[in-house]
Amino acid sequence: MVGLHTHVQTLASYLSERVGRRGGRAARGRSEPARLADERPLRADGGFDRMLENPSLVAAALDSLDDVFYVYDTDAKLVAWNRRLNDVFDTTDAELRGTHAEEFFIEADRERVREAVAEVFDEGETTVEARVKTAGPVVRFQLSGHRLVDDDGRVAGFSGIGRDVTENHEQAVRLSLQNERLESFANVVSHDLRNPLQVAIGLVDVERRDRDSDRLDRVADALDRMDRIVSDVLTVAREGSDLEDPTSVALAVVARDAWETVDTGAATLDVRTQTAVEGDPDRLDRLFANCFRNAVEHGSTNPRSQAPEDAVEHGSTSSRPEADDAVEHGGDGLTVSVVDTERGFAIEDDGVGIPVDDRERVFDAGVSRSSDGTGFGLDIVRTVAEAHGWTVTVGESETGGAAFEFDLGLVEPSADDD
Repeated sequence: MVGLHTHVQTLASYLSERVGRRGGRAARGRSEPARLADERPLRADGGFDRMLENPSLVAAALDSLDDVFYVYDTDAKLVAWNRRLNDVFDTTDAELRGTHAEEFFIEADRERVREAVAEVFDEGETTVEARVKTAGPVVRFQLSGHRLVDDDGRVAGFSGIGRDVTENHEQAVRLSLQNERLESFANVVSHDLRNPLQVAIGLVDVERRDRDSDRLDRVADALDRMDRIVSDVLTVAREGSDLEDPTSVALAVVARDAWETVDTGAATLDVRTQTAVEGDPDRLDRLFANCFRNAVEHGSTNPRSQAPEDAVEHGSTSSRPEADDAVEHGGDGLTVSVVDTERGFAIEDDGVGIPVDDRERVFDAGVSRSSDGTGFGLDIVRTVAEAHGWTVTVGESETGGAAFEFDLGLVEPSADDD
């Protein structure tokens, strides 16, 4: 507000002669001479001294901050601040000067602020969140405090930064509520839907042993698809976007293990990767298994996967290459390869591939043209990749099949890649 720039310039001149900071922290600090004139000088390092040779630069730097900057004396009364504090409360310098730290905050949070002030004097630093009634709405601030001492070790006060974290807090609350709803939904799916579904599957199996028929086969297939949809929905609902306790994982190992869990029929696995990553082995197993299942179900040569509606997740095959020691065989048919790339790795096949117009949406939840697909398999692949900090895109393999390309951020993209 009025006169604050002059106040900061005068402060900077004073600091250039007398004020420094302990442990490199006082570079943030400034103080009003009238309030600290009777205090002993604070230490300053050479870099800060050079900055203070230009008071206007210090003044401009402090007043350009989006955060509130403040200095309090040993009585926890405000002695210096930047222009942002005036703007937050729409007050003058005279109204702010000498205000006790806790007076800025709503009554419910004042005890928390008092404890933080005591901590900064006792421990040397503190961080606390508290709410203030500004000229507008109530705002939540994250406040830091760093103790200031003189050359003799005497405490002169503390300085710090106040940052508006209202939006971050509200987002965290919304995310928590969303997670609670997802967990509630997962519980409903897991118990209220899956339990009667398992009963129905069991009854159909018993009935088929006594008298099998095409109708019962169709019912069994429908129930099996429902069960797979339930499993995929539970995976999406319960697995978060962060990894817990990642470990070193060799992609070649997890790929071969995942292949053994998938009904690959006549397909063949060709592993040509030496990449190791930090990740969650179980979630990476699902990533590979879902990609393998997608390739086999929609790229093999059997009539079921040759149906026209399978084009989105991809079509038929060409001949596979000659076998070598890295190839695991399932008979004649599709070849699925795991290969290293410049930016990570890719899971490729030698089928017809995925049409360009469909590549953007194959990862969307619920998208599947297969008559018995769940529509969640590739959505789970993308979710697992993003949880590891990767990106996944769909391209075309050298043989014209589908290629799921995983960018691990190993190299920076060049301008030629755009």
